[in-house]
Amino acid sequence: MRSHDRVRQMRLLDSGPLTAAEHMALDEVLLEAVGSGQSPSTFRFLQFKPCALLGLHQKAELELHLDYCRHQGVEINRRITGGGSLYWGPRELGWELYASRHTPGLPRRVDDLYRYLCQGMAAALGRLGIEAAYRPVNDIEVRGRKICGSGGSEYKDAFVFQCSLLVDVDVREMTRVLKLPAEKLSDKGISSLEERMTTVTKELGRRPDMAALKAAVLHGLEETVGFSFVQGALQRQEQQAWDGKLPRFRSESWIFGAEEGVVDTVDATGNYKAPGGLIRVQARLDEKRRFLKFVWISGDFFAYPAKAIRDLEAYLKHRPADVQQLGRLIDDFFWEHKVEIPGVEPRDFAKAVALAVEKAREGRPVG
Repeated sequence: MRSHDRVRQMRLLDSGPLTAAEHMALDEVLLEAVGSGQSPSTFRFLQFKPCALLGLHQKAELELHLDYCRHQGVEINRRITGGGSLYWGPRELGWELYASRHTPGLPRRVDDLYRYLCQGMAAALGRLGIEAAYRPVNDIEVRGRKICGSGGSEYKDAFVFQCSLLVDVDVREMTRVLKLPAEKLSDKGISSLEERMTTVTKELGRRPDMAALKAAVLHGLEETVGFSFVQGALQRQEQQAWDGKLPRFRSESWIFGAEEGVVDTVDATGNYKAPGGLIRVQARLDEKRRFLKFVWISGDFFAYPAKAIRDLEAYLKHRPADVQQLGRLIDDFFWEHKVEIPGVEPRDFAKAVALAVEKAREGRPVG
């Protein structure tokens, strides 16, 4: 029995494996069509051929190992939504929801909408026997390790919510494609990355059947969020619009950002030795907007609870790069989450973050 009195009907599209350009073009077609009232609310499954996807405002040379991508035939493209760069292998699964902002039962505020839909996805994973939980602002985790990310955009009166599920990602290949803080490809760096993420395959001890995985997603969302999915197909005008947009999404100007006002970013590292251990903060600063794109915290300290460091990273992401404000936020986080780190105080983390931010402002390299 559904937990909602009113069920929202969604057209279901399963696009199957497509190129990145084909998926990105179709994203724009569907968002514009739903936003203009020409198409119904739509839920779409996505699978990719190996590719690297930039966020809307990212620079390819700063985010990707371009020579490796070109040599290995890893397609590069750019999403119509913001956020960070992603590597999609052939075994990952994504889904998208396109709907009016006034759809009955859906929250209007973006933060509430993210929470609502992420909790539905966590419930879907629960159907597979994976105990997952929502981590603000836009992740789903299993015992502190990320298993899903999400994001979105809007057009007129419609929105798109996107979710990417790590099914069986190749972490070594990911680090060869993306410029990540652990990009040196050392065993220690890759182990650190693996500690921060998990996959459906790891959690189940086997690679799931894709059809069963899709069914679990649909049933989980139907039961918790109240959607009813009806198999559908593209309308003729959608297909025509898709064909018309493909050349643009295959163009160098789209892929490398010439038409999108792409911003510069700078990576920098701040190291601070506290009595309880070394704190290393790697930060990526968007200088044009003056905010932290992400923060990566490591060191030889002991944190209780252990997942607090991952939560602190998520808490600081997209915050203004103001060192005094960041210091207050770190104080608040330690107090609210009852974090204990022997020999390390919140001010020690604030000093390490401040060092990384100041280096990034000066354009000094990582190190």
